[in-house]
Amino acid sequence: MVVNREGVRRRAVLKTIGAVGVIGSASGVASANGRGNRSPKLELVGHSTLGPRDGANTHAAVNEDLDLAAVGSFVSVDPEVRIVDISDPTNPEMTGWVETGPGGDIRNADIHPTEPWVFTANEGGPDAGWAIVDASDKEDPELVTHVSVEGADAGVHNVQTFGEDYLICALHHGDRGIVVYDITDPENPEEVSEFQVDDHMVHAAHVHGEHVFLAHWNAGLYVLDMSNPENPEEVARFDYREEEADVPLRNCHHAVPPPSKDIVLLGEEVGSEEPGYKHTVEFNLDTGETELLSSFQFPQHATQTGSTTYWWTGHFSDWGVGDQEDVVFSGDYKAGVQAFDVSDPEDPVRISQYMPTEGVGEVRREDPVRSDLLDHVPFTWGAESQLAGDSGRVYAADATTGFYVLELEGY
Repeated sequence: MVVNREGVRRRAVLKTIGAVGVIGSASGVASANGRGNRSPKLELVGHSTLGPRDGANTHAAVNEDLDLAAVGSFVSVDPEVRIVDISDPTNPEMTGWVETGPGGDIRNADIHPTEPWVFTANEGGPDAGWAIVDASDKEDPELVTHVSVEGADAGVHNVQTFGEDYLICALHHGDRGIVVYDITDPENPEEVSEFQVDDHMVHAAHVHGEHVFLAHWNAGLYVLDMSNPENPEEVARFDYREEEADVPLRNCHHAVPPPSKDIVLLGEEVGSEEPGYKHTVEFNLDTGETELLSSFQFPQHATQTGSTTYWWTGHFSDWGVGDQEDVVFSGDYKAGVQAFDVSDPEDPVRISQYMPTEGVGEVRREDPVRSDLLDHVPFTWGAESQLAGDSGRVYAADATTGFYVLELEGY
């Protein structure tokens, strides 16, 4: 594969704002209303605290066609997935929950494209693995199967369906990267392939047509042709170990392309000292060429030490749909939910921010099994829009305050 390093060197890094909590312009950064005179704003549509749960909420997976959301949990024992009915987006309702087998927490979940099956990534030991939950009865979800993955030292960190017949599991540590399963028989999943570069962890996988974009942690971005799921083939990469940039390239946490453009957003998660960056990378899957277009941090980023570990780094993000396909929605821990206008991928601009603090007085915020970081409000795990469906709504889960449905108005 050929990498356009000259393009990497000549691209200017997006200038960032140092003032905490300010959306505006400084040092040449565009104003908060983005392009032109628009004043976009993230507005609340619906919210659920998900009850006074023990343990915190993690990633919210959403399938609008099934009116179904699934929210993972971050506890010390017996991880559970919470089932949410989103048929009325103004009043999302947690209808049931179920434990998903061994592990300490559920870091990530996904939902089958056509069946009410929830897939959970269980982390916290070699037996943690992943699970399938049948949510056809939202009030009484049932654990279908739990799978321990050979070679997964600490379980599975991310799960992503590929079409209707396959599931991709990104292992947390271990020596196998991703493992692909045939799930046509949900009670007896069958392992069919794997992929890893050297011994680097794959943190997450995102599907784009017949291709899968891997956030390969210290190895950066790797793109696989999965037209034959039993034989994934590398077709492009933006390897952090080979590239040059004006900012550090570290801890590639997720890699998400928009529906119809040949760019990808790389989000980093760096929990100490200087937070991670977000990068936009242009790719050509025919030639394998990649080019770094921009690198940026959100305005209130700050040095992370001691009690502020993981406060200001980014976490899971997603692109919008339709008229908002150029917008990235990102769940960024203490920064809440943020929206970035990426219509010019060389100059992303933050255009809105929503701080998910609804119902904070209604939920239990201290419990012996909970990590300290989970009682900081907000602490937003991620955001989904195009992954959820075609409505344009944005879905997010906050560790303490629950599940949110948002819309970006005025874009």
